Amino acid sequence: MNRKIVIMVLLALLWPWEGKTQELLPQAWQNYIEMLSDEGDDESVEELMELFDLYHSHPANLNDTSDALSAFPFISDLQRERLKAYIAQYGWLFSIEELYVINGFDSLTVELLKPLVKAEPQRQYRYLTLKEILSQGHSNLVLGASGTIEQARGYRDSIYEGDNLRWMWRYQFKSGDRLQLQLSGEKDPGEAFFSGSQRRGFDFYGYSLVMNDLGRWRKGGGERSVYLKRVVAGQYHLQFGQGLTLWSGFGPRMTTGTSIIRQAQGIRANGAFTEYGYLQGLASAVALGQHWVVTLFGSYDSRDATLPRNADGTTDTVQSIYNAGYHRTATEIGKRNQLGEYLYGGHAEYRNNNLRVGMTGVVTQFDKTILPVTYVYNDNAFRGKSNLNAGIDFTYRLHQILLFGEVAVSSNHAFDSASVHTSPAAVVGMEYYFSSNHRMSGQLRYYSPNYHNLHANALGQNSTPQNEMGAFFGYQGKILWGTTVAVTADLFRFPHMKYLAYAPTHGQEYNLMLSRAARHVKGLAFNVRYRYKEKGRNITPSTMVDGHYLLEQTYRHQVLADVEYKTGPWRLVSRVGYAHYHGDVTEADRGLLFYQDVQYSPQTIPLIVAARLALFDVDDYEARMYAAESNFIYQYTSTLYQNEGCRFYLLLRYDITPNWNIGFKYGITAYSDKDTFGSSYEQIASNHRQQWRIQMRLKW
Repeated sequence: MNRKIVIMVLLALLWPWEGKTQELLPQAWQNYIEMLSDEGDDESVEELMELFDLYHSHPANLNDTSDALSAFPFISDLQRERLKAYIAQYGWLFSIEELYVINGFDSLTVELLKPLVKAEPQRQYRYLTLKEILSQGHSNLVLGASGTIEQARGYRDSIYEGDNLRWMWRYQFKSGDRLQLQLSGEKDPGEAFFSGSQRRGFDFYGYSLVMNDLGRWRKGGGERSVYLKRVVAGQYHLQFGQGLTLWSGFGPRMTTGTSIIRQAQGIRANGAFTEYGYLQGLASAVALGQHWVVTLFGSYDSRDATLPRNADGTTDTVQSIYNAGYHRTATEIGKRNQLGEYLYGGHAEYRNNNLRVGMTGVVTQFDKTILPVTYVYNDNAFRGKSNLNAGIDFTYRLHQILLFGEVAVSSNHAFDSASVHTSPAAVVGMEYYFSSNHRMSGQLRYYSPNYHNLHANALGQNSTPQNEMGAFFGYQGKILWGTTVAVTADLFRFPHMKYLAYAPTHGQEYNLMLSRAARHVKGLAFNVRYRYKEKGRNITPSTMVDGHYLLEQTYRHQVLADVEYKTGPWRLVSRVGYAHYHGDVTEADRGLLFYQDVQYSPQTIPLIVAARLALFDVDDYEARMYAAESNFIYQYTSTLYQNEGCRFYLLLRYDITPNWNIGFKYGITAYSDKDTFGSSYEQIASNHRQQWRIQMRLKW
């Protein structure tokens, strides 16, 4: 009897499968992810991967001109307007490939869009009962675990409270574009699990409820003019303008080959496992006629913060906000929920065919005073209990030109006096579309050294829009022999001292990307990326002469060359990378990387096999390189290559049924120039580290 059951199960698993299993992550998205990882923005990478997963499973309809493409950060207002104009003139799109002939849609943007969109007849809005919404919905459950085989020092010496496993789960219910419910839980390696300081189980619980277009419908050629455009309860993000006044969540600080205009989404749900930076409460957007949208929001969240040294728990000050999200050691656990943050305000937006103007006001208040420890470089850091931010943003389309900008101010009381500090920040720019194959862009920015905003994220070199002046220029298009080129240049200056640079400094950054598909060999493509960055920093170790710190200019070059080949069920990618870093005084560091990727997706079995062998020789952290790997949703990280050694991983994903899949990944990294792996509490007493991940996904 048992033998018969085993045979039946094997036959079910190996039975020929209708349809082709898709690749895990397209090359265009891998390049996009690596660009963000190189900026050190891992939280943005996680949110972006969640967006990819959402729309890969439920593609946006290009023919829904009211909402299509609004969620994608690499699409500009002009491109959305061009899509509307094309549909109005020629009718609905029948294929995604039609995007190539629409003026303003370049090949790089279309490649990013392809996995996330579809072309179907436009839906009609009508009143839906709760019963209809629930009956038309779909559920998605993800369960995952990961761990390291070797024990790091934090576990061996019982410094960490928990074991070295990561556990996660996420449940999502989605009914078209009307309703979305998300619940999730995560426990990071080293954190307690139903024990110690974490009796409630998972260290982090995520939750959000999104309702769209309440009271909206089309009837008799018209559309209801006043309705609730969006309501979000739970954990959410707010994004307006160009990111100066209010922007939480994903937003790339720099860009290569995509639109430089921030695509504000207004209100959106927080990512399943984003543990900091989100808002918590209620937010709603109301459409008033065809031209106005008013958004109101309120939030309260207990944020992690670092207490003053030797504090007894009754202090009314904190030194800094702690954003790592880890609660493994006694010190990290002591930072949990130490600062209450209240945030409230509103945004009003006017929009017509060519113009969009928005006004935002937001007040942030804390239940304790933020009082950082004084260092040489941080005399312009925020100090106090409250902060006011207000701003005006706009975009204006004039034929082939799209103009955009935002002006914002911050106002707060000085900690040690009754005076009020008011500081400005501004950004203005343009994009000019010659045709679908050529686009130019430019941006000017000024962020005052004393501009304070804990929920801002704008284009620039710093992690926050503060203490920076800059000018950005970009070109993207097709040149000889069908080669796609993207070129950017960013010239910047920091007028005040900053971390690792104890005097005003300046710098420049240049990016070049070339990609081309082979004409005579189907499935063969080439991609080359070059990046040069120059900036000032302290000479290490920091030294002073006549009371002044000595600085030097540092220079970093990086080139990556990829060859991709697809044939039948096979996908092969080869990469060679080189990095070179030096300063006026600092000696040169070099990095070399080579890897070979193999992905196999047979036609008759619903299986994906992905593997990589990488060899690397990197002198120091400054010559580091990042590379995206095939992975599972919510367990995504871009690998950093440093030191000398090799890395290998193998990933298997099997679709047991069309709605049920399971995956396993094993990876090992070994150093040939070190006897230990990692540092501090993460140090392993061997020259290698082995990691595993498993994930199951069920849809119904």
